[in-house]
Amino acid sequence: MGGTAGAVWGRAEQQDFRSRVRGTLLGVAVGDALGSPVDPLALDAIRAAHGPEGLADLAAAHGRRGAVTHLTQLTLFSVDGLIRAQVRRDTGAWHPPTDLHRAYRRWAATQRDWGPDLRRKDDGWLAHEEWLYVRRGAPRALLLGLGDETMGTPESPKNPGERGP
Repeated sequence: MGGTAGAVWGRAEQQDFRSRVRGTLLGVAVGDALGSPVDPLALDAIRAAHGPEGLADLAAAHGRRGAVTHLTQLTLFSVDGLIRAQVRRDTGAWHPPTDLHRAYRRWAATQRDWGPDLRRKDDGWLAHEEWLYVRRGAPRALLLGLGDETMGTPESPKNPGERGP
């Protein structure tokens, strides 16, 4: 991704960047699907259940093999929030933490609602994807932290005793 600072990317650079982003998201999803079934287990328990090499293939989690987890969902909504922040940057109304918080609130709706509310056009296409509306064991503190409009800050976190998702 050569070029000078501030220069507009050419078509090849844009395609390369998009390819890298897609690859990263795919890697997160596959890695999360592989690790999810053994996430709460200690190494000894993993080896006892899956042999000395550990988990080598997709195993059942959330009722199926290769299920999308809450962390993969959060990753997708993080990207959604960052894209929205970049778009808002061009309008002068730029505050990435707010855009990320709103994206995470849209994700939290997927954990409590039965399906997308198609009347809410401002939610965007990602929040309208029905396959995301499945509960995947997100920590209660995470859901409570996104339960209202108030955004936490490093100085005043919503759940100060929690370490994260």
